[in-house]
Amino acid sequence: MVDDDPTDGRLAELADVVMRIARDLDPQAGGLDLVPLTGTETAVLRWVHRHPGTSPSAAADGTGLRRPNLSAALRSLEDKGLVRRSPDASDHRQQRLDPTALADESLDRIRAYWAARVRAALGDTVDEACAIVDLLERLESGLRAR
Repeated sequence: MVDDDPTDGRLAELADVVMRIARDLDPQAGGLDLVPLTGTETAVLRWVHRHPGTSPSAAADGTGLRRPNLSAALRSLEDKGLVRRSPDASDHRQQRLDPTALADESLDRIRAYWAARVRAALGDTVDEACAIVDLLERLESGLRAR
């Protein structure tokens, strides 16, 4: 029950606000001309972009996806020109995953869109927003660790 601790209600509200903000910042809903991606493809592409040279196993672990789901997402991302597989130089039985130039360009456009939307929404309180990035990253890390 949310009322066990006096802060539970505020923490639940934090989660709800984060979910509403995520919907409002969805770049596909914002009219950006992007390669359409499913939620799974987005999660995999974000992982690969943040961890270039990663292995499929590490990507599965990092995204919490089962191997068959990851494999399907990787095939689709390759077909869309967003991810490239190559043999690992130290172990040719392994593969490396890297984002393509198209993925980099798309992410740059998304990040510019997000920055403009957040700046416009916050006006002169941008510094306060920048101060909470570390806290939200710790929240993300803690959620993934469970």
